[in-house]
Amino acid sequence: MPQRLHLLEHLSAALGDAVTVDDVARAALAEMLEVESVVRAGVAVSHGAGRELTFASTDDDALGPTWLRWCAIDGLADVPLARSVRTSVPVYLATPDALEREFPDMAPRQGRLGTHAMASVPMTVDGTCVGALMLSYGVAQEFAHEQKAFLGAFAAQVGQALRRALAYQVQRSTSEQLQRSLMPHSLPDLPGLAMGAHYRPGGVNVDVGGDWYDVMNLPDGSVVVMLGDVMGRGVSAAVVMSEVRSATRAYALLDPEPSVVLERLDLVVSTLPFSDQIATILYGLVDPERQHVRLAVAGHPPPLLVSPEGRPTLLDTAMGPALGIGAGPWPTTRVDLDDDATLLFYSNGLVESRAQDLFTGIGLLRDLVGQLPARRRNPRELCARLGELMRTPDADDDVTLLALTASAAHLSDCTDLPADPSAPGLARRFVRTVLSEWEVDEDVSETAQLCVSELVTNAVIHSGTTSTLTVRNDGEYLLVMVQDRGGPGPVRQAEGLDPEAISGRGLSLVDALASAWSSEHSTDGTTVWFELPLSPALVGSDVALGTG
Repeated sequence: MPQRLHLLEHLSAALGDAVTVDDVARAALAEMLEVESVVRAGVAVSHGAGRELTFASTDDDALGPTWLRWCAIDGLADVPLARSVRTSVPVYLATPDALEREFPDMAPRQGRLGTHAMASVPMTVDGTCVGALMLSYGVAQEFAHEQKAFLGAFAAQVGQALRRALAYQVQRSTSEQLQRSLMPHSLPDLPGLAMGAHYRPGGVNVDVGGDWYDVMNLPDGSVVVMLGDVMGRGVSAAVVMSEVRSATRAYALLDPEPSVVLERLDLVVSTLPFSDQIATILYGLVDPERQHVRLAVAGHPPPLLVSPEGRPTLLDTAMGPALGIGAGPWPTTRVDLDDDATLLFYSNGLVESRAQDLFTGIGLLRDLVGQLPARRRNPRELCARLGELMRTPDADDDVTLLALTASAAHLSDCTDLPADPSAPGLARRFVRTVLSEWEVDEDVSETAQLCVSELVTNAVIHSGTTSTLTVRNDGEYLLVMVQDRGGPGPVRQAEGLDPEAISGRGLSLVDALASAWSSEHSTDGTTVWFELPLSPALVGSDVALGTG
């Protein structure tokens, strides 16, 4: 009895740190293996009123140090777990004969697994069965009253934790879907502008934050760029974020002048039905000739002006208060887009954490940008690299970056690819045709076809979605991008990125042939890109930091 009490105490402590369903399952499985004579354990989670179960076990191929594999079980199947969930009654099989008599179809496999007794205990919370626990014993059991009471108490603790995790999962899914719907699926291709963006959600056990960004082309040819953050997390933050983003777009159409838009947004935020809600924003208006940006800042970390060489300039001369406190004003400042300068917006999650204050983080950001070679300061690569280089182990906030620079017109073409095995061949033919029309060197074309085949194959295997293939030629480098619709995730950068971490040995080929490549995960999918020099004179011109 003391051992059982100790196990329950240990289980309670382990479940106290569990947030997700996987956390709960891992804690329960680990503690069940500590029960005397238990050789195998499993957790089943009920879905659709018990019509389907997801099951995870302590089998070697199902439970690893950092991962957990779930499989599906028919809720109507004649197996102990399904019966316990359907009836909310435990199933005790004390001997191999009892197992053979009650469940003859599964008895042979259980014998091979070393099972001589089995218990299936439902997890019922407030009259609802949320799943069941399975314990397989290596020796026959009596299942006396005390043992059944212990298993019932064990299941009750896991059930409570599982219900909390399921509720968290639903809430997080709702806020993630709302936030994802508000993020641009891709940046628009606008004449005279090159842009890049990066978004990484907070930690695994952290709810969705309020980061957002947007780019809006106005009728007169000017462009609005904005990046904001809403205080708080979860559904309420996502709702406020949607209100602020929608209001910003509407006010920009009426009068895009930055100070006017922020003054109106302040009134919107202060009247929202959420107490003490505060929002911050960087708002920029790019003129139609792409010569300058008019900026206004509301309580947000100041942007950086990144020149091709040296340390970037911190644009902190015109700062206004956060939105929602009715303070004002929000002065406007003009920033010239000349000499290939890049304007970089970022959220506080990039530069601030529990172990690092905002100003120290901004200083580190400027230092890192200052170390990048000129070629690696283009908007797309700048955002992706900084998102990885600034990553810290204790980071738990969303990270968002948006960069733009004035650019000369470049050659570009794109096509949509199906989610089937024909996609790699279609991609190779598209690249070959386009590069032939652009009179690109045959060696470069063959290398591009080889690399794009691997990227598209990777997209088909790992996302199962359609993808978009884009090819761009800026006169010096060829950029090839494959974007799928596979869902969110963290950005992985070229430096330190294991080429086999995404799909296997095929990407090692891309790593060897391309001058640079990376895999970027956003709210709506993954973009994998590579870059090839168009002239042999450019090969090896970058320092090591700029290579894949």
